[in-house]
Amino acid sequence: MPITATPEHAAACEKAARAGGRVLREWVGRFSVSQKGPRDLVTEADHAAQREIRGLLREAFPDYGFIGEEDDGGGPRPASGHAGHSGTGVRWIVDPLDGTSNYVHGFPAYCVSVALADADDLLVGTIYDPIRDECFSARRGAGASLDGRPVRVATATDPGDAIAAVSFPPRVTPDAPAVADFLAVLPHLHSVRRTGSTALNLAWLACGRLHAFWVRRIACWDVAAGMLLVREAGGVVGPFVAGTPCGETPPLDDPALIAACTPDLLTSLRGMLR
Repeated sequence: MPITATPEHAAACEKAARAGGRVLREWVGRFSVSQKGPRDLVTEADHAAQREIRGLLREAFPDYGFIGEEDDGGGPRPASGHAGHSGTGVRWIVDPLDGTSNYVHGFPAYCVSVALADADDLLVGTIYDPIRDECFSARRGAGASLDGRPVRVATATDPGDAIAAVSFPPRVTPDAPAVADFLAVLPHLHSVRRTGSTALNLAWLACGRLHAFWVRRIACWDVAAGMLLVREAGGVVGPFVAGTPCGETPPLDDPALIAACTPDLLTSLRGMLR
């Protein structure tokens, strides 16, 4: 039976995200770095933050599942785009450090992302930026907020007025689809940004700092909280397929998405990103 998003869920989500951010601040300057893959870094801080978050969430809701970016010895699991990647049932979906390369190099664009989902339905989500001490939160049907104040997306409809963000995979070759996408939209938009943090891109879209964002290959923990934030702030999220309703949320197992502040802008981007 589907569950209802409650203030208690939202409070636990925000508490866990803030606690993860506190751990990241504590580890600054004293972590070591290893590689999960080419240009795909992980630190002791990632694992420490995830342990803290998981402990708080399991204490508050012991019957819920937990999916985190750092498996912490949990064994292999399906890659993004395959069934089971995002887990099943009611579970927390957590990225303890989105923007690890930024964190490692001292570039101030990283965050903690925590969401609660029931199957593909997103219930609550929080993105916490420990650098700016900004906490973006959303609860299904209750809107989105920044530090407790309601936020709304911008109203841009013309691509020429839009600042968009893009996410690239860790390794990019000149003939990669991500490069082709970038070149396809660049002449039509006001400007394009690459922050290195997908979750922050979506949080900033929700509060009007950005107007659009797209990504073709991404993991559920990078976007779960952010997709809910954008929708609850009045924005639209949809897959790349032309003719698909703007409000049709991509499945969490394979969350390739275009997000925009208005349906008109999303439709324009779909036309460019064939």
